[in-house]
Amino acid sequence: MFMILCSDKRKCPQLEGLQIIDAKTIKQYEGNPEVEALICSRDVAQVCQHMNLPNLKVIQLFSAGFDDIDPKLLQSKGVHLCNAANVYNVGMAEFVVYAMLMRAKRYNRSMKSRHIRLMRNYHYITELSGKTVGILGAGNIGQQIAKRLHAFDMHVWGYDLNTDGRPHFEKIYNIENIQEFLGGCDYIVNCMPLFKSTEGLLSKNWFDLMKSDVTIVNVGRRKIINDRDFISFLKKNKDAAAILDMFEKVPNPLTNPYRRLPNVLVLPGVTAISQEINQKLANLIGENMKRLRTGEQFLNQIV
Repeated sequence: MFMILCSDKRKCPQLEGLQIIDAKTIKQYEGNPEVEALICSRDVAQVCQHMNLPNLKVIQLFSAGFDDIDPKLLQSKGVHLCNAANVYNVGMAEFVVYAMLMRAKRYNRSMKSRHIRLMRNYHYITELSGKTVGILGAGNIGQQIAKRLHAFDMHVWGYDLNTDGRPHFEKIYNIENIQEFLGGCDYIVNCMPLFKSTEGLLSKNWFDLMKSDVTIVNVGRRKIINDRDFISFLKKNKDAAAILDMFEKVPNPLTNPYRRLPNVLVLPGVTAISQEINQKLANLIGENMKRLRTGEQFLNQIV
């Protein structure tokens, strides 16, 4: 009997007969020969990769990232790993532009007064045009962000492991010229994937190279940032700002230090959410489950 395990039925509404599991209940299927596919979040896949599911053929992730999942381990078991690359790019890119415009137009300050006067002092409002934005991670998401910011007549720089040319970027930097990169940016957007090499990368050494009034937009994994160093930088540099969408749960405003800083805006985990994203993800999952039956190569196959 063909069995598909799924950790969120809402993400694949067109599929029927799914067995709903989570990171704990999936362990009940240890050794089950009927399980052929797993559609899930990263935390469930992290558990599954160490289980014995003798006929498991594919793990389809809801996410583009696959940190803490070992593709080689799955490959040794004959399991294909597929991610959700290109599903979130457009939605995340639009949200980054929205966040940057909120900062440039000083949304929070302007909206404090409900009665606008023509001669009110709005000297703090700025434009994106002519400013320099540095995008950490020049992959699929970074390129979609660059495409949109290029249309605002910004100078668009990228940071990546390789410095080969990428669409919509004026220049790609790497670690060898990180000082020039960080020191020249008015805005820095982090959308790097989480690997061992990027964990804790945004730390004091990097913050010390940035402008004192830089705006940092983070839509990447939280582990990429050294919280202590970042909070220290934001406290010291009152003209700097941070717009953060890196929390799976919105932090408590009384206990979380980011929520207590006046130059930080915490978003409620919405960068990668839209009706269109939901549809693209459902289409990807549906297509790969069809290919499981026909034997065609899976889309977004990592191994």
